Amino acid sequence: MTPYDKLISRKRKWTPVAVTGGPVAEGTEDTISRCLALRSLEIPVGDFIHEATSKDIPEHAREILLMNITDEENHDTALQFVADSYSVDAKATAEADSLTKAWISHPDHPIVKAMVLERSIFFTILPFFRAFGNDGMRTTSADISRDEQIHVATNSLVCAELGLSTSPSLDKLRKATAHWIYSPLKGDEKMGEKFWADSSD
Repeated sequence: MTPYDKLISRKRKWTPVAVTGGPVAEGTEDTISRCLALRSLEIPVGDFIHEATSKDIPEHAREILLMNITDEENHDTALQFVADSYSVDAKATAEADSLTKAWISHPDHPIVKAMVLERSIFFTILPFFRAFGNDGMRTTSADISRDEQIHVATNSLVCAELGLSTSPSLDKLRKATAHWIYSPLKGDEKMGEKFWADSSD
C-alpha cells in the first residue's frame, strides 16, 4: 500500500447542508466576512489540481488527486451555505476576487499553489471559524478540515516526489493574503493579526 492509498483509506464522505446563521465573536466580523469572501479560491484550488494531473505527476498519485478535486467542489458548496447565512461585505468580495486572480495567474507549479493555499491560508481560516464563528461555521469547518488534512498530505508528497518548492514571489503573495484576511483584527494573541499571520508562516 502506497502512502497515497493510505490517505484514500482515511477519506470519508459527507454532504454539505444549509446552516443557521448567528452572531460571531465581537471584533471578528470583518475578518470572518473576508474569510467567507475568499471561498472564491476553493474551485481554483480544484482547478490547480486538475491542471497538475495533466502534467508530469507520479501516476500512483493520480487517483487521490482526482478525488480531492471533488472535495473542493463540496467545500465550495458548504461555504456558500455559510455565506448565505451571514452578510459578506461587497468590498471584501471584490478584494477577494482580485487575490484569487493573483493566485490563478501566478507562475508556480499548480500543485505548489494548492499546497501553499491549503496549508498556509485555509489551515488558518478553518480554526478561525472554530474559535470565533457561529455554530454553522464551526460545523462546516470541522467537515472541511478532515478533507484538508488529506489534501495537504497528498500535495506535500507530490511536491516532494517532484522536487518542487515555493518561490519567493508565491510566499510574498501568501503573506499578503494572510495580511488582508486578518488585518481588521485589533486584539492581542488569538484576537490579533500577528497570531494568525504567524500561524500562516
